[in-house]
Amino acid sequence: MSFSFKGYGENVLTFPTKLTQAGIPVEVGANSVVSKAAADKDFIGVTSYADGELAGVILNGYVELPYTGTAPAFGFSALAANGTGGVKTASSATHFVKVIKVDTSKKTVGFIL
Repeated sequence: MSFSFKGYGENVLTFPTKLTQAGIPVEVGANSVVSKAAADKDFIGVTSYADGELAGVILNGYVELPYTGTAPAFGFSALAANGTGGVKTASSATHFVKVIKVDTSKKTVGFIL
């Protein structure tokens, strides 16, 4: 038997973008255009799809992303984008998430936005 956290409280909005990659943290800029979140930046959500014109962005719900650096702590943790499509533990951030899964062998973290 397996379990999944996907779908929990998930809310997705569609934004204009030039991105073509799903599953990356994004930030929003002028005219509501989303782009890959730069290193050390807070992110508004994670792309669920992107086709070069539009991107579905998960603003609430469960996501899993690769992490770099120190493994995030369970519970409320400050995460920032790492600039390469994943996240990292932030020394100072305003973006706190609920970390409920950490796989240190795969270097992935599962959290609720």
